[in-house]
Amino acid sequence: MTFYVVYRASRNDKNRGVIPNDLRSLGCIQLHKSLWEVQEEKIKKVLQVLQKYEPILLRRTREIRKPKWNRNGKITDIGSLSIVAYNIPNGKRKLVNRALWKTPYIRLCRAVYAFPQGRNTFDKNKTIDGLLKLIQANKGGARVIPRIVIEDSASIQQVVNEIEERIKQEASDIVALSEKITAKVKENGENTAKSSEKVANIRQKYLTLKKVASAYEKWLKLNFSRNMLKTYRAIKKTRDLVEQD
Repeated sequence: MTFYVVYRASRNDKNRGVIPNDLRSLGCIQLHKSLWEVQEEKIKKVLQVLQKYEPILLRRTREIRKPKWNRNGKITDIGSLSIVAYNIPNGKRKLVNRALWKTPYIRLCRAVYAFPQGRNTFDKNKTIDGLLKLIQANKGGARVIPRIVIEDSASIQQVVNEIEERIKQEASDIVALSEKITAKVKENGENTAKSSEKVANIRQKYLTLKKVASAYEKWLKLNFSRNMLKTYRAIKKTRDLVEQD
C-alpha cells in the first residue's frame, strides 16, 4: 500500500528548509516539492514532523471510490482523486492559475492540485489533459498520480472548508467588481460603452464560477445557491443601470 503526504510551509518559516532533511532521514521520497511518498510504518513520525504545516495524508487505492456522507449529511469521504503536480517557469504561472480557476480543484499544496476521479464528475479527463497540454506547451513538466484518497477526517473537512471559502471569496470578488461599476456610472465617471464591456466581462466570470460551483455541488453535495444568487443579483442590478444610462 502506497502512502503520500503533502504539507504547507510558509516561505517565511525559518524551519522550512529543514523539513526535507527530516523527511529524508525517515526514508521518505520526494516526488515534488512538498509532495512525498511515505512508508506506512513511518507515518506517525512523519506527521509529527509536519504537525505545524497542515499535513494531509494520502493513500493510493486499487479501486475507484465514490464520496460518502454520514446521516447528518456531513461528508466523510471525498472519493478518489487524480493528483497533478507540476513545474512551470515563473513567468508562465498565471496561465496555469487562469486554467485552474475554471476547474473544481482541491489545492493540496503549492503546485499540487487534485481533481475528482470517477463517473459523473466535471469532465475529469478533459480537465487534466487540457492542463497537462498547457503546462507542456509552456516548457513545464507534470506528474499525474491517479486513484488517490484522503486518509483522515480532519483533512477531509479542511479541504471541504477551503472549497467553500473559494466559492464564497470568488463570488464576493465579482460582487465587488459589479458594485464598483455601479458607483462609477452613478457618478457619471464612465461612459456607457466602457461600462457595458466591463459588465459583459464580469458576467462571463460569473458564468464560469457558476459552472465550477455546480461541479462541486454535484461532486460533494455542497450548496452554493446563496452565493450564486447574490452574485447574479449584483450583476443584474449593474447591467440594468448601465442599459438605462
